[in-house]
Amino acid sequence: MPSQVKAINEFVRYADKNDIKAILDNILLTERQSLIFEMKYVKGNDINFIADMLGCCTRVVDKELKHIRTKIAKYYNL
Repeated sequence: MPSQVKAINEFVRYADKNDIKAILDNILLTERQSLIFEMKYVKGNDINFIADMLGCCTRVVDKELKHIRTKIAKYYNL
């Protein structure tokens, strides 16, 4: 796992509600990306569960998470 991914995952893991709100207020996510962000980083669901709930494959969830992390990295200069 690249260090950037680890840094973003760690940041979000230890973020409080205000930090999460700041992330969501400052980056533009699609509706599906917002749902995936909430399910993965707020609720702590795994990728398989998210894919089942959204009716898509895990590859789609992985791809969307990559886009979400890219947007977070650009905003926070990671």
